[in-house]
Amino acid sequence: MCHGGCGAVVELTDGVPTDIHGDPDNPTSEGYFCIKGKASLDLLRSPDRLTTPLMRTGPRGSGTFEPVSWEAALDRIAGELAATIGRHGPESVVLGQGTDRNYQEWVFRLANAIGTPNVVGPAHVCFYPRVMASIMTYGAFTFCDYDGDPEVVLLWGSNKPSTHSDGVIGVKLLGAVERGSRVITVDPRRTQTAARSSLHLAIQPGTDCALALGMIKTVIDEGWYDHDFVAAHTSGFDELAAHVKAYDIERVARITGLTPELIHEATRSYALAARACIEAGTGLSQNENSFDAHRAIAILAAICGNIDAPGGDVIWEPMPIEGRRAFPRSDLLPEEQAKKRIGGDKHKILSMSGWVAPGDLHEAIVTGAPYPITSMLIFGSNMLASHENTGLVREAMSKLDLIVVCDLFMTPTARYADVVLPTSSWLERDQIVEFNSYIAARQKIATVDGCRSDEEIILQLAERLGLGEHFFPSLEAALDAKLAGIDLTWEQFTKIGYIRNEKRYHKYRDGGFRTRSGRVNLMNHGLRAMGYKAFPVFRRPPETDQALPYVMTSAHPRQFYNTEFHQLPTTSRSQSTARVTVHPDTAEREGLTDGEEVDLFTRAGARGVRMTVKISDSVAPNVVMADAGWWYPGESSVDASLRSSVNLLTDNDRSDVHMGSATMRGVAVGIRRLGPGRG
Repeated sequence: MCHGGCGAVVELTDGVPTDIHGDPDNPTSEGYFCIKGKASLDLLRSPDRLTTPLMRTGPRGSGTFEPVSWEAALDRIAGELAATIGRHGPESVVLGQGTDRNYQEWVFRLANAIGTPNVVGPAHVCFYPRVMASIMTYGAFTFCDYDGDPEVVLLWGSNKPSTHSDGVIGVKLLGAVERGSRVITVDPRRTQTAARSSLHLAIQPGTDCALALGMIKTVIDEGWYDHDFVAAHTSGFDELAAHVKAYDIERVARITGLTPELIHEATRSYALAARACIEAGTGLSQNENSFDAHRAIAILAAICGNIDAPGGDVIWEPMPIEGRRAFPRSDLLPEEQAKKRIGGDKHKILSMSGWVAPGDLHEAIVTGAPYPITSMLIFGSNMLASHENTGLVREAMSKLDLIVVCDLFMTPTARYADVVLPTSSWLERDQIVEFNSYIAARQKIATVDGCRSDEEIILQLAERLGLGEHFFPSLEAALDAKLAGIDLTWEQFTKIGYIRNEKRYHKYRDGGFRTRSGRVNLMNHGLRAMGYKAFPVFRRPPETDQALPYVMTSAHPRQFYNTEFHQLPTTSRSQSTARVTVHPDTAEREGLTDGEEVDLFTRAGARGVRMTVKISDSVAPNVVMADAGWWYPGESSVDASLRSSVNLLTDNDRSDVHMGSATMRGVAVGIRRLGPGRG
């Protein structure tokens, strides 16, 4: 459903789920349960669920299918995959998925077993810019230590109480605040979190990297850095100090739209706090400064001595199970195949993480270069609504010989499929959930006839493709294998429920950091050797002009998760259309009224994206905030379904050079009122 890490208790009456609520024993959610979790039983029972495999009988995108048996569907998929692998090589097959779920490691295991290096997803605009920036700086990924009672929490592009992700959710932040933590929020919007913060830096979208570099310069100039930590555990400090001289506070203020005084105060509060952590969100990951913005923030945390310290940014230690690192079996992918990864020569840091950027993939499908890509297996991803540059995505999907979509519902993406497989929800699966501080047993409590889990589908496809030796005789055998490192079986683990990982601080004192030098890379020679800059560099976002006078940022309404939950009355009844939030001055200038429908556009005369106006001073006069991930289930055409998708306004022209992150926030747009007879 999501990867928030919230614990759930399901009440059963005669074996039938009748109620669901938060689990007070969960290590992170502590009993909290959001509207999406509360809608889980509606998801389970939805009359719109897919319950039988479908094969396309009409044109692509028409939504014309006929029901078939599971055996017929799987046999066709395996037969066509084997044929294309024989003709074009395993790299001609692409596996796609949505945001990180527990079957992600299964998707990668299947890809590696097949021999394809091409796995596509939203990693480039989601979690991985943070992950890879942290790894390239510290050699590991870090999490904000809310339980360590930070004196200051710097929330950067993260609205934590509304976007509970990755096992570190809003309730942890609120608990820290109740115990005395002060919050500094960097966000273009005055969110619920920003309104309650000690300081709110209402930054111009796409300028976060400049702010982070300016804060680094201020810390160095004022002598606020941790001298002992910098001397003992970092490399390249003098060169860093020289590099950031170009980011004086007055220049940074002009770039970001903030005052020098506010930048100085925020920097001082963070740098001089005895304990401080930074929670950076996806708000930073969706423009061409993505990787360098996260890297600059990682450097800021390091020079202030807040790495792996109580209340700081703690290095993640995975549990000793066959989890996200071992289970995908990267050893199965030959080195010569890994070198064929699409975009590997262009977006090298993303490629290092095993992912392909959607823009690179779709361009390769359309052009046929560097080799033919003929087939795509999609697990839990509504690509037509979630990937940038929707026009290119549609063109690419129209050229593929085989598209398989595994999903719970019919989506615009599923309408383009040759075969649609109905999958199970999280309540219908046994899974081991792995987060930064614990693992949990997610236990199956219901069955929907006709649906199978993604793991089951992968097992059955692997067997048909002759790859069974790389998998398991059953799902329970796979779960047992994952737990072997802690001497438990799945059955034993279900009786325990949760196992917490013991938190250790200052791990670098025993052997250094996991970098080549054993120190924090303030100056990164490895990046320079790859053809990148050794230090983060700010790149200006697209300029506004008279035709496109506004800067668009975007976010998902809290009742939805990416493109999910639009089918459920529980989550959709409070908002039936996508909204664009505009400042009162903007509304007056454009002659807009609250609730009016408008089109956002990026090129004069281009097709617009339909939005309903919401007037609020929560954004600056030159900024508009559009709802992201929007689509309308039940429409008769893909065009109608996607009429409010902001990705119609995005392209791949200005993507991050390291990660391929598309500019989805910080887009120059115009607002067009609808004339008589439109709407």
